[in-house]
Amino acid sequence: MADDHSLVRHGMRELLSNEKVIGDIIEAKNGHEAVMMFRSHLPDVVVMDYEMPNFDGIYATRQIKEEQPETPVLLVSAHSSLVHIMEGIQAGVSGFIPKAAPAEELVSAIIELASGGTWFKGEVAELIAPGLINDSVNGNIRGKTRNKGLSQREKEVLKLFAVGKNAEEIANELSISKRTVDVHKSNIFQKIKVKNIAGLVCYAIKNNMVKF
Repeated sequence: MADDHSLVRHGMRELLSNEKVIGDIIEAKNGHEAVMMFRSHLPDVVVMDYEMPNFDGIYATRQIKEEQPETPVLLVSAHSSLVHIMEGIQAGVSGFIPKAAPAEELVSAIIELASGGTWFKGEVAELIAPGLINDSVNGNIRGKTRNKGLSQREKEVLKLFAVGKNAEEIANELSISKRTVDVHKSNIFQKIKVKNIAGLVCYAIKNNMVKF
């Protein structure tokens, strides 16, 4: 848990300490310390503040993801513009929470990330969602060539993961089973050569399946 404000860290610790599913909580007061603590403790989830001295949250996230790509990072920020969100996604975060969000959302997000999911909800999802490109309306030859390895259903699944929906939510939206969604996800990972949801989201951005 990295934040340069001790009061914020204390508040988050108090909140998380009351949750039985949360184990040890390691604190860092800046981005450099966050990377050092990460290397020493290898936590299940990293909660990273966006603005910090001595490595900001984006730089620290990139360092962590380079060393352990599978570790989910939850970015917390006082700024929740589309630019800030996409900057986090491109760095490899698996979730984004504005500091103005309800406290209980932090707990839910950590649990979701620990189980392999993502967290782009509420106003964050609303900012990302308009960037989705409907292939049937906006598709072009260049775009189709770039994504020719993906089936139409796989593209749909990819886009829904990219806006923060989990496998169960995608299954309900597409009227398919969760197992089928998991199969699609596995196939997508193999075809586009990524290992996690963060990589999938970055792929979607770079290939104009989402834009900002």
